[in-house]
Amino acid sequence: MDLIVVDLETTGLDTDVHSILEVAAVNVATGQELYFVPHIKPDQMMLADPEALRINRYYERGVFRKMLKSPADNVQAYRELFGMLKDNRLGGANPRFDADMLVRAAGYAESWHYRLADVCAYVSGALGFDPSDIRGLHDVCVSLSVDTGTEHSALDDARATAACFRAAALGPRSR
Repeated sequence: MDLIVVDLETTGLDTDVHSILEVAAVNVATGQELYFVPHIKPDQMMLADPEALRINRYYERGVFRKMLKSPADNVQAYRELFGMLKDNRLGGANPRFDADMLVRAAGYAESWHYRLADVCAYVSGALGFDPSDIRGLHDVCVSLSVDTGTEHSALDDARATAACFRAAALGPRSR
């Protein structure tokens, strides 16, 4: 079973209202990557939380230019992602949120192992932080000297998360 890190950028944090803007996945063992920008309709953008768009710099980074052309293209992209995740472990910096958003957006049942891997909890524990003080991805990256790339970019966040899982797995003697 492989660990597949998934990161999403979304129009907000309400899984019942908001939409996925970017999808990235990285297989921690093999380095295989998948990235796509789902096609979203104008009415979905009307529901976007302006703060979410500010944080992920959707317009500044020109993410909309990479958007898939149609909902039919989304079906193929999500099928590929769910195939990558099948019988593997989904991990990330906020994996429960990402899993819920994926299921809602794709309309598929979870194809991954039911236990999710949260890099923030994993690394916070590995570094001896108080269990009630789980750090965010930025702090985890800093603690492990991992380059964050462009923060709040799905692919860079997925790459950084995968690097954090790898670094934490090496243990303190190897860093």
